[in-house]
Amino acid sequence: MTTARGFGGAFGWVERFGLAAVTLKLCAELYVGILAGRERLDLPALAAALRQSGLSVLPALTLVAAAVGVILGRQAAGLLDVVDLPRLVLAPVFYALVVELVPLLVGILVAGRAGVALAARQAMLVASGQVDGLLVCGLNPIQYTTGPVLLAMLVMSFAFVVWGSLVTFAAVAAWMALLAGVPLAELTDALRQGLSAGDLIQALLKPLVFALTVALIATVNGTAAGRDVEGIGHAATATMIGAVTAILLIDLGFVLAPWS
Repeated sequence: MTTARGFGGAFGWVERFGLAAVTLKLCAELYVGILAGRERLDLPALAAALRQSGLSVLPALTLVAAAVGVILGRQAAGLLDVVDLPRLVLAPVFYALVVELVPLLVGILVAGRAGVALAARQAMLVASGQVDGLLVCGLNPIQYTTGPVLLAMLVMSFAFVVWGSLVTFAAVAAWMALLAGVPLAELTDALRQGLSAGDLIQALLKPLVFALTVALIATVNGTAAGRDVEGIGHAATATMIGAVTAILLIDLGFVLAPWS
């Protein structure tokens, strides 16, 4: 089997995108089969993936979201000393938090925890030869590993962006109300002015796209790790670097999209 480091040459990217497309197709078939009653969802694997991509990330997400909210609240309070127009100052702050910073934060944290773990597990199956055993048992290795993890990443990413937005807004509001003397009514008006329905949809959609991309990158790197045990570490590292790069490029695509 080709190693992750050997995934090069003129057709290296073609192979990667092809494997990613196959992964997406297999996961979609699995989910459709579950909804139709033809397939069974691996509940223990899903529960483990939810714990890994959820409970283990929640404390870090909460702390970082609160810190970001306090930082931007402090900066906004400084601007209000110069420009005493709370709505004008706070509207772009709330937009940047909800639409840009929180989705990026969620995507990177999920990539660092669930994405790297998925790549390492997939690479371990390949290196140890367990992939052959799964095939003999009639199990698809990609559906077996990526199926439950991708579903957990999508669910937790949606929940995280909602929770992270609430935490950052609460941090900004607390700083502005308690230390800058901005009335709560001004904060809510700035929130309504800064965010439209389309902005909220975009903020909820971004982490789902990020999670899907991270899962595909992790599966490709893990599957292509080869029999060499060292490939496990390379797959994990390549997944983190590739996931962060892809998340930033996708976010740039959202920013440059005609509907933005």
